[in-house]
Amino acid sequence: MNKVLRINLHGELQVLIDADLAVCIREANRLNAERGYTNGVHVVELRDGQRMTAADCKAAA
Repeated sequence: MNKVLRINLHGELQVLIDADLAVCIREANRLNAERGYTNGVHVVELRDGQRMTAADCKAAA
């Protein structure tokens, strides 16, 4: 499963899990744009454990 991860300034982890990578990328981009990249950035963790940065997600959209 692919995951959208965010760790906020308080160290709290938020996770969204979906089998579809495109859904995770869209959600990370939506959340990053909505929040203006403040108080943490959403990244996508792929099934194999590799992570896509916010810039990677934006480029993949």
